Amino acid sequence: MNGLTTITASELAERSSQAPTDLIDVRTPVEFRSVHAAIARNVPLDSLDPDQVMGQRNGSAQQPLYLICKSGSRSAKACQTFIQAGYANVVSVQGGTSAWDQAGLPVNRGKESV
Repeated sequence: MNGLTTITASELAERSSQAPTDLIDVRTPVEFRSVHAAIARNVPLDSLDPDQVMGQRNGSAQQPLYLICKSGSRSAKACQTFIQAGYANVVSVQGGTSAWDQAGLPVNRGKESV
């Protein structure tokens, strides 16, 4: 995964407090409902369409797109998908939602599946 840009959860939280931030959680909807960064929206990795995502950004395509998963591996794959589609300004959150939650950053929690 050469050329992959990453950011820590704390760095992203700091940036999001200063400017609008587009964070996509690429986990499954069930995982997303369980716990997710409060600023994240869910677009599962298996249905990720870079052109569609970028087309929905309302003119913010020049701003970085941040991707998060549980621990960082799926978001890295998602970044590669965007890069291969010609979108270079994508950033993976190191440690994923686990790191975000452990850092005490705002999360939304749903019901755990049994």
